[in-house]
Amino acid sequence: SVFKAQEWWATTCSDQGTEELGAGCMAVGNLDNDPQGTTKIAVGTFNGILRVWKPAGRDCKPEDLQLEQDLGAPILQIGVGVFSSHSSTDVQLAVLHPKRLCVYGLTSVAGDETAGGGYYRLDLLYKHNLARSAFNFCHGPFGKAQGKDYIAVQSLDGELTVIEQERLAFSKFLPNFLVPGPIAYAPHPLDAFVTVNSEMHCEAFRYSVLSTSSAGELASDADKDKEGKRAKAEWSCNLGESAYAVTVCRNTASLQGQGAFDILVLGEHTVFWVDRMGVIKQQKRLDVIPTCVCAYPVKDPKATPSGPVHNILIGTSTGSMLVYNERGSTRSS
Repeated sequence: SVFKAQEWWATTCSDQGTEELGAGCMAVGNLDNDPQGTTKIAVGTFNGILRVWKPAGRDCKPEDLQLEQDLGAPILQIGVGVFSSHSSTDVQLAVLHPKRLCVYGLTSVAGDETAGGGYYRLDLLYKHNLARSAFNFCHGPFGKAQGKDYIAVQSLDGELTVIEQERLAFSKFLPNFLVPGPIAYAPHPLDAFVTVNSEMHCEAFRYSVLSTSSAGELASDADKDKEGKRAKAEWSCNLGESAYAVTVCRNTASLQGQGAFDILVLGEHTVFWVDRMGVIKQQKRLDVIPTCVCAYPVKDPKATPSGPVHNILIGTSTGSMLVYNERGSTRSS
C-alpha cells in the first residue's frame, strides 16, 4: 500500500512483559475533566494494574506516566462516561473486575514544579458487587437519559445486569446463551443492547422492554431455565460466523436525523454493516484475520446535525491496519 501509519507516541503497557490485557482494557478521553480538554490514555491489565498516561509530544517520556495503581483484582474492561449522579458533565472511569464494577474519579493535584510537578489521584466513588462472574460491559444514555450514562454488565453465564449510576437497577438472562459475545449500546430510537450469540445471530434487546419485564428486580437462578423469564429480542439477523466486536457509529454519511447510525459487526472473516432494523445492508469479506475495530470521527459534528461521520479502523493479525471510509473503500497501512 502507498499509505503508511506514522508512529507518533508509543509505550509498553506491561512491566517487563509479565502483564496481559484484553481488547477492552483501554480508554481514551479527558479523564480528569481538565478545562483544556487534554486527552489521557488509561490502560488496565489482568494483573490489576491501572496506568494513566498524558502524552505531551512525540516519543514517550517518563513524566508521561501520570498514575500507576494496583486495584487488587484483574481488570477485564474500562470505560469513560458520566457515571456519577453528582455531575451531568464530568466524566468518570468505570473499571470491571470479575466480581465487581467500580467507578473512579480521576483528579489532578497541583504540586511543586521544583519537585516534579503535580500528580493524579484515583478516588473510588462507588462500587457494585456482582453475583456472577463478569465478562464485559457497555454503557450509554439508556432510556434517553439526559446528562448521564448507565452501564450494562454481561456475565459469563448470560445475565445482563443494568447499573443506573449508584443504583443496581435490574437484571435479565439472555436467550439461546452458551458463551458470552461482544456487546454494544445503540441509542434512541433503537435504545437497545446489541450482541452476537453462540448461534452466530446478531440480536437487539430494547432497554425499555427489559426494564418493564424485569419489574425492577434482579433475576434469580431459577429464571435462567425459564423461557418466559428470559429476555426477548427486538430483532435477530443471521451472520453465519462468530463475531469479535460490535460498535455503533455513523459510517454512512447519507443517514440523517434520529437513528443516524450503523451497527458494525466485526466477524471472523467478514465486516457487516447492519441497520437499526436488523437488516444487513452491506458486508465485506476480509483477506486477513481481524483482531479489533475502532471508529473515529472524520468530520466536524457541528457541520452535520446528525453528528459526525466515522471512518472504521480494523487491526489485523498481520500487523496491518485497514481503514474504511463512508463509501466502503479501503486503505491499508
